[in-house]
Amino acid sequence: MNAEVAYGYRERKAHSDAMGEVAHRLHCLQHLKLKTVIKESHGMPVRQLLFNREDPSCGNLFATVGGEQATVYDDMHMGDYIAVALNFVNKRTAHAAGGGLQAMAWLSAEELTQHPNGDSLLAVGGIAGEIAVISLVEARVVSLLKGHPGAVVSLAAVPGRPGMLASLGRDGTVRFWDVISRQRLATVPAEATAMAVSPNGDLLATGSRKGCLHLWQLQDNPDADPARSHSQATIMVEDAEELVSESGAQHWEAIDCMRFLAGGRLATKSLDGRMLVWDIAKRLQLASWKVPGCSARGGLAEACGFAATSSGEYICAGNSQGDVRVYDTHAGKQVALVSPIKVTGPVLACALSDDCRHLLAAIGNGYVFRYEYRRPKLSAVSAVRADSAAEGKSDAMSEGSEDE
Repeated sequence: MNAEVAYGYRERKAHSDAMGEVAHRLHCLQHLKLKTVIKESHGMPVRQLLFNREDPSCGNLFATVGGEQATVYDDMHMGDYIAVALNFVNKRTAHAAGGGLQAMAWLSAEELTQHPNGDSLLAVGGIAGEIAVISLVEARVVSLLKGHPGAVVSLAAVPGRPGMLASLGRDGTVRFWDVISRQRLATVPAEATAMAVSPNGDLLATGSRKGCLHLWQLQDNPDADPARSHSQATIMVEDAEELVSESGAQHWEAIDCMRFLAGGRLATKSLDGRMLVWDIAKRLQLASWKVPGCSARGGLAEACGFAATSSGEYICAGNSQGDVRVYDTHAGKQVALVSPIKVTGPVLACALSDDCRHLLAAIGNGYVFRYEYRRPKLSAVSAVRADSAAEGKSDAMSEGSEDE
């Protein structure tokens, strides 16, 4: 960590402590401004955008896939700036088919790396049906998984099982892999258009073209070889259970994105912008809302993905016109709205930092918009009092301001 980053952490902590963490995050969201626009060289739509939530020590990294490229960025380089940490071009070689990339997932390198300072792994999948696992430390592909008959459209790490990866193909099947041995462990005929794996690795959720949701139980295979290491024995997938609501809202269009949230919840979204939040244990619907401006006319090729903070407190979701909204997942209430400048089109991917200070949106051909919170040039105490005064609250005390 360089001095600029360390200073930034101290400043943010002082501001957060003064306001309180919950109030600070909401304050940041309500004061986001467009500060940075990245134009990636491939000139194609960015299909996915993800912060690294698999390794807390690398939470400053986010990655994109678009065209034939995957790019990893440092979101806090020299304080609050962006820097490229790695750029991977999926070229055709004697061992790999190459081609366009459409999906990615961060993997924990714990127990999988021998580098003394650790590593981060990024899995990327594309139109050729292959999955490349990239080491950030080595800046090269360390594993290549082959087996999907068509494009790979979604990837997810399986928590609690180091080295295990789930992939969804355009044919609707979900496959589980051991990235070290490069073996396929199981295939699920889910007929899915979206998938997600639960935080404790015991559930697979899938959504279909008809808006149906299913849950699959994941268990270790008791007949597997106990000598297997990295993936902790082959996996066994039980029959699916349909997730339905007796009285709540329903999905009528294809499911385009889904995410498990903290607190045993699942968030699902369909092409028309309908979003539902479920209590998985009780199989109950907790909240529902519709993201304005979403259209199903473009089909899954123009699906507007969503993302959530690690706490599951907030969800950010884009629409077909380039707007991104942030919602409170418990109430389904909109708390923030940002829009791009000069570029319009569907928000194919977006991401929100855990401290809610940075919101990223992929719009148009290779553009990534970064909305930031920059607090005013006041001390942490003065900033809180200024906010309180603006809301009409009385404050008998006064303090001088100082520059950051």
